[in-house]
Amino acid sequence: MKLNATELKFKTLCPSLPLSLRIKEGLPRLILNRLPNIEEFTETGWCRIQDRKGAFLSWGVIDPANNAIHIISSSETNPITDFVARFEVAFNKRFALKNLKGQALRLVNGPGDNLSGFTLDSYGDTLILSLECWALADLVDYRLHEVLVSLKPEHIILKIREKGHKLKGRIPERALLGEPMHEKIRVQESGVNYLVQPMGSLDTGLFFDLRGARKEFALNVKDQGVLNLFSYTGAFSLVAAIGGARLVVSVDTSQECHKWARENFQLNNLDPKAERFRFIKDNVFHYIEKLVKRSESYERIILDPPVRSIAGTGRFFLKSDLHKLVASCLRILSPKGRLLVTDNTLQGSGTKLAQKVNKGSETAGIPCSIVKIFKPEPDFPVHPLWPKGQGVIAMEVERT
Repeated sequence: MKLNATELKFKTLCPSLPLSLRIKEGLPRLILNRLPNIEEFTETGWCRIQDRKGAFLSWGVIDPANNAIHIISSSETNPITDFVARFEVAFNKRFALKNLKGQALRLVNGPGDNLSGFTLDSYGDTLILSLECWALADLVDYRLHEVLVSLKPEHIILKIREKGHKLKGRIPERALLGEPMHEKIRVQESGVNYLVQPMGSLDTGLFFDLRGARKEFALNVKDQGVLNLFSYTGAFSLVAAIGGARLVVSVDTSQECHKWARENFQLNNLDPKAERFRFIKDNVFHYIEKLVKRSESYERIILDPPVRSIAGTGRFFLKSDLHKLVASCLRILSPKGRLLVTDNTLQGSGTKLAQKVNKGSETAGIPCSIVKIFKPEPDFPVHPLWPKGQGVIAMEVERT
């Protein structure tokens, strides 16, 4: 990383007046293909953003893979100092969240913390810094490293999540502090223990933007039958078991995820072989069809699907197919039963998810009502000028 702005090699962007005003107000990210002369921004690199009169607005990093320009500093002469200070501001906000002390925590939430392209997650004494593109790695210099080390972690892991660089679920990663971590480690959330994998896979095994939904879910499942679809490492299944559900069925196509889920159960002194716990390796659509034929139903269903799923001949795309899954779930949901459904396309909203739920209700011919839309977790702030940065949207629906 160059040490000062005078040494930077950059391209210049002159946005429209309305967009310039939004940048002055603090817009954290630009959509590349909506800008003029986009043919000049096909390669990664620095970008000096200025108004039509040549007055400086901000520094950005061009990221064609994600169709974005990440705005990383509003300081013309000291962009790196300003950039690092944004991390410190984000940390101070998290330190004020006393009720989350000691838990797995998001310390930096991309645009929500004016750090588009960056997330920083804390798993006990391990920090995972994730970047959306390789170009942003140039910003991880000694000054940012010093700020991260000031948090006194034992390990710092850097991951590059750039589109096109993922290989069979793996992404480029390396240890910035401490030895590489190839074994699972234990973290805690709301008094529940989980195993996470800091390195070696695309995700760690626990999405704590659903922390509040899991906590509330655990309080309302006693003596009920719970079906967890796309169960992954079994986080919702685990809290259902701890909450006293009479039956917990976890469905996923990955045997490795089921193994991981069983380990999470054992970590919390639950026997995964107990009769009330079932781990089913199957395609979710196929399994629902079997349940319909058997006239089986559940009082609680978790539908937390991936953005896309390709299993055998089946194809599922969250953006276009979610309503079909909602319809299928309503058919196996008991009267007055509740469905917890999520949308993690990063472009969703409560309104859009409600539309998909209503379309699913119409498709199934089964009425339902929206009980609750969960608010973002306090460590997942949403920028007022970039609402699509909210991430996962979670909604609870009741069959009426």
